[in-house]
Amino acid sequence: MMKKLTRLTLALTAIGLASPLMAQDSEPNPSDLTETSTSAFFGLNNQGALKGSISGDFHFDNGQTGMLTVEGTMDKEGKYSDSRMQYFHVFTTDNHVVPRAALSVDVIDNAMFTSASVGGVAAINAGVEGLQLFPRLGVLAGEYSDESLNAFNVKSGEAYGVSAAFYAMYTLGNDGTYIGAWPEYNYLDGDIETSLLKSTLMIATPFSQDKTRWGQLRVDNTSGSMKASNQSIDIDDTVVWANYKFYF
Repeated sequence: MMKKLTRLTLALTAIGLASPLMAQDSEPNPSDLTETSTSAFFGLNNQGALKGSISGDFHFDNGQTGMLTVEGTMDKEGKYSDSRMQYFHVFTTDNHVVPRAALSVDVIDNAMFTSASVGGVAAINAGVEGLQLFPRLGVLAGEYSDESLNAFNVKSGEAYGVSAAFYAMYTLGNDGTYIGAWPEYNYLDGDIETSLLKSTLMIATPFSQDKTRWGQLRVDNTSGSMKASNQSIDIDDTVVWANYKFYF
């Protein structure tokens, strides 16, 4: 049961509707969460899970951009853990405080849950050199798997909820190295009620002079609970990820 809960935790905390999607303009800038790119990454965590992702971007005549991302994760036994598909659409504005905004549609699947979500993120000009802020808000709808229903002894798998986050990114030096910290909260209500808070700390640095190769180290702590009328399960899980990102 705990293995399944870990899968659900990873999937739900990935529902960041405009989560860190790395970017490419004249030079890649992965600290800007509202840029798009043609890129890929691979990651390995301390629990033995392996994650891979590939993204392709689109440029429209009106100046807007978009990005389609497909992602999958295997557990340490090499078995399917979860997957994700996201479309991310970016708008530029004439506002100095909020120069860019983005909308996304997200589909996530794992052994415990399948969800679809719609939400948005804004880029905030904090007025401090090197500091970028990105608030996010979204709505969720989905259905728990038969495994989840059986584990909690409930009949209806339908669930609805909200997701919110506040990302802070700070560039440390001229080479582009940056740090980030953010909370993400996800809530789903149904016969099974799920409430999860993920807190993340990370650092990323370029591995090449042209900034097309990046390494990232991040620590995610997820806490919360899953409740039904007849039982409750608390969740407290810390995962360390080492990721390699490249642009092409």
